Amino acid sequence: MKKFLFALLIFLESCTTNPFDVDVEKISGEFNFIPFHYALDTVKAQNIYDDMKQLEKNYGDFSDFYFCQILQLGNPESAGFVDKLDEFIDYCNANSVFTDVRKTFSDTIALKKMFEQGVKHYRYYFPNEQVPDVFTIVSGFQESAFPTDGIVALSLEKYLGSNYPAYANLGFTNYERKKMVKEMLPVDLFKTIALIKYPKDEKYACDLISEMIYQGRLQYFLNAILPNTADSLRWGYTNIQYLWVEKYEEDIWNVLVDKKLLFITDVHEIRKFTGDGPFTTPFGNHSSPGCATFCGYKIVKSYMKNNPKISLEQLMEIKNMMDIYNNARYNP
Repeated sequence: MKKFLFALLIFLESCTTNPFDVDVEKISGEFNFIPFHYALDTVKAQNIYDDMKQLEKNYGDFSDFYFCQILQLGNPESAGFVDKLDEFIDYCNANSVFTDVRKTFSDTIALKKMFEQGVKHYRYYFPNEQVPDVFTIVSGFQESAFPTDGIVALSLEKYLGSNYPAYANLGFTNYERKKMVKEMLPVDLFKTIALIKYPKDEKYACDLISEMIYQGRLQYFLNAILPNTADSLRWGYTNIQYLWVEKYEEDIWNVLVDKKLLFITDVHEIRKFTGDGPFTTPFGNHSSPGCATFCGYKIVKSYMKNNPKISLEQLMEIKNMMDIYNNARYNP
């Protein structure tokens, strides 16, 4: 009898509809991918002005964005530009940054392919939207992603592996380093796209429940765009952290409700429940970071289940997160 019940359970699970299981086989995964991290190989101090003109010819306005906005070196014709550029290149060479990036990402075809399934799913859900051009760069351990008009630049030196020796020396914490792996590149790309296209509306995002749902919606978006990526990776969790937040979802929600925390507006208090970190402080050092966001995600998931005519695009366009909450019928 037990064997029968177990087999029945497996059968029922296999029959459960996965809302993210969509057919993208005939959708193009092509997009503009530019490995700009090789560009500095062509720039020599003794021929800086001609080399910079060639970069502008090859890469358009992005070269200005890279040198002026990302590296903040100023205009190539400004005083001190050559010295600043030399200093940056010397720093990267002395710390083997260029060498390690090229070694880790030696196959640019494979690197581009990491994004193709996400591109296919993005086009499936957002057929009228353009996929941004993706530039890979070295930024000197600054931000992981730099968005600008129709472009997202990704700093490859931020994805060299959680055990990369320089990270600890640069002050990156353990919880930051666990996400500094190349498998996070598609997650960070599409999360950046969502953040830019669907920014938080400050008119409504003033309390904890709104922040939970906004961040939870980002996770729902990532589930749809990267359905074959591990849950823990999409959340930036370890496997244990993901299991923890799944197990204690109801307890987390009950604490938030019982202590009347859902509508707090203090930014620092909100961050305790939704921000990144080694854990969620109010729930102890064994908890998952930002664990209230998981309840926000489940609210969004419940909303979509109970409103099947709402598309992902329509979901992402909702400004007031309370509209999602009030129509979700969430019950952990």
